[in-house]
Amino acid sequence: MKLMNQIKHIIFCIIDDVRSEHLYDLIEGGSLPNLKKLIDSGLHSRNCITDFPSLTYPTQVSMMTGTYTGNYLEELCHGVPSFHWMDRHKVPPDLRSYNSIGTNERIQIYKLNDDLGSNCRTMFEMVGDGNTASIGQFINRGVDYLFPERKTKLILYYLLIKHSHNINKYIFKANIVSVKKLLNTFEKPRKFFETNEAPIASTLLFISSDVAMHLYGFDSELYKLNLFHIDKVIGILLDGLEKLGYLNETAIAISSDHGNYKAKALGDFGNFLINNGLTRYHPRRRRNGNMNIGGFSSVGFFNFNSNSNSKSKMWNHPTVSEMENYGPKKINLIEKLFSLDGIRLMYYCDPENTSKRGKIYLRKKDRYIDKIIEGSIEYEGSGKEFKTKYSTVSHDTDVFNYLSDENASKLMDNKFHTIQEWLDNTYQIDFPLYPDLLSRHFKNPRRADLIVSTCGDVAYNIKHGKKENKNLYLHDIGLRRSTVVPLIIGGSENIPKKEISYCKITDIVPTLIKILGKKPHLSVVGESLI
Repeated sequence: MKLMNQIKHIIFCIIDDVRSEHLYDLIEGGSLPNLKKLIDSGLHSRNCITDFPSLTYPTQVSMMTGTYTGNYLEELCHGVPSFHWMDRHKVPPDLRSYNSIGTNERIQIYKLNDDLGSNCRTMFEMVGDGNTASIGQFINRGVDYLFPERKTKLILYYLLIKHSHNINKYIFKANIVSVKKLLNTFEKPRKFFETNEAPIASTLLFISSDVAMHLYGFDSELYKLNLFHIDKVIGILLDGLEKLGYLNETAIAISSDHGNYKAKALGDFGNFLINNGLTRYHPRRRRNGNMNIGGFSSVGFFNFNSNSNSKSKMWNHPTVSEMENYGPKKINLIEKLFSLDGIRLMYYCDPENTSKRGKIYLRKKDRYIDKIIEGSIEYEGSGKEFKTKYSTVSHDTDVFNYLSDENASKLMDNKFHTIQEWLDNTYQIDFPLYPDLLSRHFKNPRRADLIVSTCGDVAYNIKHGKKENKNLYLHDIGLRRSTVVPLIIGGSENIPKKEISYCKITDIVPTLIKILGKKPHLSVVGESLI
């Protein structure tokens, strides 16, 4: 095949925190000429559906592995259920938090590669023979060259960019340094690798857009200026590759991990926990506690100890009946959590679910009438045979509002459907792919017990029990503005020129692997777009 014979290098660029409609508005308005050049030279999609939850991790792990969290063929796959989660396999349980101090008083961002399951492969591991380079990307298992080169430098780089308020001095500089470092691996490969060959696969992460969005908002001039600057340095990358003679044999993919939104108000727990006999677990204090809030911006991940009345340090997932009669005050958690300001959606599953069969319970609080709408998702099979069924109790309404859409309503037929069927019929509405993605998430043994969502009406900004900030610019909900990202694959003139109506972020890696004439790992859920 001509395409595979001509293209010898792939570069995967992730621009953190970009909503598809925003990027395309800027491209079509002439503000991002280099991204426009990539669109004109290859394929693109305005509707690339991200993972659940739409947070930096696990979405970037899904992008780098082509698969989702949860189990695959009985083994843990990429294994990262959220940005903040509880590891119940340790006694006492450990708390993972990728952007803050962990239970061992150390930044935990570098543990991402350890948290990957052994049954998946990163893009670097899939390409086989050939040099590989990761520039600023923390999911880099199997890579040959990493920048920053040492773990300590990588952590300092992350902290400097993630927590910098000087967007001009540090963040813009990081963009240009990253691109020049990648170009150096092409210009002088012997300096970075054992052989004098340019990298066959590279990644390039721009996190400055995420910093700017949280600090100033997607509607700010500084956020837009940052996107202009990223486009400028992508132009430097294209010019550099062309001068070195690599551009026409290189496929360059541009995408994002999630979109964004602005919450309407800040939430406050007040005395909710004390009044209901709930105590926070803290691993460094002499207090076991009976619950932990892994993370809660507008989507909250609640962990509860099945042995809440004992002194056991082993945390087991509670049964549904336990959650309905929980703690010293015997409260119904499912009812009580709906009393918190703004809670509209709730998901939970039976801990007896297996990797091949199970059920997730759905609840929705109608904002106009005092009524709880109920539904469920059932799953069966594993691997490529994985299918899900979305059901509702009512005949005229449902939790995700699929019944109001002509295409999505066709799948409300009491039958099991594949991920492709859900993609075909829900990419155009809010909560795209949710019956499939929620099921995969709850198959992960690291999952929370109960998940709630305010749908962006209220933001709580809690990370493992601590309120971190008053930020209203976030990106965790299932509405399209947070779950739909852009995808562009251009560079070489051998890439087919077409617009893809819709796809998913797990399609990117198998597409790039196929471009190189190689086969993706069997764990990959995505499909090649070529």
